[in-house]
Amino acid sequence: MFLNGTAMSGGADHHLVGDAPLLARTTTAPRYRFHAVDGRYPALEDGGSCAVEGEVYDLSYAQLREVLLPGEPDGLELGVVELADGSGSLAMVLRADHPAPRTDISELASWRRYRS
Repeated sequence: MFLNGTAMSGGADHHLVGDAPLLARTTTAPRYRFHAVDGRYPALEDGGSCAVEGEVYDLSYAQLREVLLPGEPDGLELGVVELADGSGSLAMVLRADHPAPRTDISELASWRRYRS
């Protein structure tokens, strides 16, 4: 699972990954737009040219289904993103019909940089 927001190491929601091992610190392929939704959480959207920073964890299906997904904001949905090495990973992506205001933060390519 590719994480790019508050569930990354050191983030307020990192406890949601439990004891899942960190596999990599990486970026997405440079094909996304990156948003701050309502100033509260990050969201990936296909169709840009940004490579977003994140971390890949080896989550069990139980941890994903019972802990991580229920903690995600309603403006996101489970999807698949392309990583820098060309592989795919599960990730939370922006729901196309989500009406909350969003700010394009693609130039930062990092939720941590946006929050600092």
